[in-house]
Order: sequence, then C-alpha cells, then structure tokens
Amino acid sequence: MKKLTAILLTAVCLFSVLAMSSCSCSSSNGNTISINTPTEPALRDEYGVGYKINDDNTLAVTSYNGADKDVSIPLDYDNKTVKNVAESAFKGSDIESVTMPDGMESIDGYAFALCKDLNIVNIPEGVKTIGSNAFFGTFALTEIELPETLETIELNAFNASAITEIVIPEKVKTIGEFAFADCSSLDTIQVMSKKTDIASSAFKTGTDTTIIAPKGSKAIKIAKENKLKYVEE
Repeated sequence: MKKLTAILLTAVCLFSVLAMSSCSCSSSNGNTISINTPTEPALRDEYGVGYKINDDNTLAVTSYNGADKDVSIPLDYDNKTVKNVAESAFKGSDIESVTMPDGMESIDGYAFALCKDLNIVNIPEGVKTIGSNAFFGTFALTEIELPETLETIELNAFNASAITEIVIPEKVKTIGEFAFADCSSLDTIQVMSKKTDIASSAFKTGTDTTIIAPKGSKAIKIAKENKLKYVEE
C-alpha cells in the first residue's frame, strides 16, 4: 500500500509539472520532494539538448526538447566541454535511454527524476557525485552500473527506482538518507569498501534485500539494524 501511494503521488506530480513552474511530491518515506522547472538554456544543439555555461566555461546540460527518446549527450559542444547534467534537466520527460560521455563530473539533483520510461542509463567514468533525487521515481530503470570514480550518492538518489541489484564502488565515501529506499525489486546491494559511510535509512528498500559487504563495515551494521539478510566478505 505504501508503494502504491508513492507511485500515485509521483504520478500526480508529473502531470502537475506540465502546467506549473514547480511541484512537490512525497515519497513513502515521508520526505517532500520539490522539483523546479529548469530555466531557458543559453545554447541548444540540433538534437534538442539545452546547455548553460558554467563559471569555468564548461557546459551543463539543462534541458531537452527533442523528439528522439534515445538521447546521446556529446563530449563537447560549441568548443566547450560538457561537465555535468544540471538540476532537473530531464525531470518528468519521456526519454527511454541516455548515453553520457566519459569525463563528466556530476549528475545533479532531480536530473532524471520521474522519467517513468527511462530504462537504459550509463553513468560514465569521471562522475564523482550523483545528486539528491537524481533518479527518483524511475520506475522502468532495472539496472545501472556505477563508475569507479564515484564518491558521493546523495539523499534519495535512487529512491523508488526499479533496479534489481547495485554494486557500490570502492571510492564511494558517503551514501545519503533514503538513497535506495522504496526500491521494491532490489535483491542485492554490494558495498565494496569498508570505509563507506552510509546513512541509517539508505537501504530501507521495503523488500527482501541482501547486503554484501566487508566484515565490520557500516553496511553490515545497517543490515543488522534493519534486519536485512547480509553476507560478510
């Protein structure tokens, strides 16, 4: 019932955003999730990808209005390197896949939130941060591979996604609150490092999840606290 409530609330939010500049919706963990409409881009390429110019003269992807549901983000545009996907860039869109180039540094908050048809994503090597709610409500996203460069997974990053398993790379330093909450299909979470600091609610998946992690790690401690199955390595 809680999962159904979360889905209904996110669906309402998705329809509302078409007529409003911003919206708020709640996940079943009780957090209110606000999603702002991105501003008009400074640049837009022939495929409908919009960009803003960062302070360091790199580019951030800010929006998409193309017809193709399979999106490919270039390594550079207008002689500038694409550095990140900005907040809310694709939120609520009907894209089905996105390809990003190696060398990008971050996927910012809400970047792909409520993309209900998104089922294929590559997070490239170079990305260090996945922002809060970046993949919230991606109900079709069943699998994703995290890059070895990743250091931070923020609040609600994959909340209510459909992923079935996830490997947390060794360089990840922190995993935020409810990062993988309400992922009802998530069977296994493998945490590679004993040093990864994990919020106590990060693995509230609402399912029969198994945590695989080094002996004595924070991940194993959280598994025990939440009465999840675990395997110590």
